[in-house]
Amino acid sequence: MSNEHGETNSSHKTIEPLSNQMVHGKGSQEQSCISLPISILLADDNAINRQVVKMQLKRLGMTQVDAVSNGEEASEAFLSNKYSMILMDNMMPVMDGLEATRHIRAIEQDKMWHPIPIIAMTGNVMDGEKEKCFEAGMNDFIGKPFTLEALNNVIQKWQQASQPREITK
Repeated sequence: MSNEHGETNSSHKTIEPLSNQMVHGKGSQEQSCISLPISILLADDNAINRQVVKMQLKRLGMTQVDAVSNGEEASEAFLSNKYSMILMDNMMPVMDGLEATRHIRAIEQDKMWHPIPIIAMTGNVMDGEKEKCFEAGMNDFIGKPFTLEALNNVIQKWQQASQPREITK
């Protein structure tokens, strides 16, 4: 698969939807798999939450995961690395997930980059919180704690829309 600049990315993972693994057995190929380059930025201030999500991602076959503990670090990582998507906690110190998302969206607009999917991860699942996430520029919302299947579904949904961008230094 090549990015918008025609460069090929050789680090592909074949991700079989979790529902196929559960219904047909882990090794079954009865339904088609999706071959996707997976590179995820995980932003969460809670070290235990970061470890749990990283373990879930690993179980889904995604090992290219960078983890940061606040929105400022997420913005810096976004500028210096290519990611397929960002999993962003909302409530973090220094810069929260909503402000970090606004900052990332402003950078994308300024540099005319394709928008990266940003998925909100929060324990506050009230409708008002979802609206705040969407207004800030987040693409989707997943309530904590979430199941492996829910995480897989949201990643599958948004992975196909993402296009890693070229980093120019």
